[in-house]
Amino acid sequence: MYIIDNKKQIQRINEMVTLRKNMETFEVYYHDPSTGELWKSFFPRGYKSHEGPKLLRVDPLPKKLELQLEMCLNSPDDSDAIGLGIECSVKPQQWKDILEVLNKNRKQYLRGNLNTFIKHLGVLTPKESLHEIETDPNEVGLSDEDLHQLTKKAKRIKLKRFFRI
Repeated sequence: MYIIDNKKQIQRINEMVTLRKNMETFEVYYHDPSTGELWKSFFPRGYKSHEGPKLLRVDPLPKKLELQLEMCLNSPDDSDAIGLGIECSVKPQQWKDILEVLNKNRKQYLRGNLNTFIKHLGVLTPKESLHEIETDPNEVGLSDEDLHQLTKKAKRIKLKRFFRI
């Protein structure tokens, strides 16, 4: 679903046809003629330039967050958990909802992928993550206490999954 390795991205892109490019957002859409799938190449953290890692993934993602997490956190390839984590890291207004879904379904996910996703989501170090994407916590409705609670909740989810609680 996600390809994060640059060499694999280039190899995959060479197999596809470019549909459209948006040079303001650095998004490129491709069509795979062999499967009929639409793919998207983008920099989730690249608002003004090529910042952060480039991701290549099938487009569109499922609308429901639960289904996105289920697909990526149960994948045998950890790049799916990394990719979704990076993509969700730039949406701090959704972090609370994401952690609620993770907590509710934690037993259904592969432990390694769950930990990888949480790490790349950025909730373990929320102030640094928000600084990286040039976002003020107050702009997205998160106080210092909220950030602290998000970190605690993420750590609890990891611990509960470790002990299979």
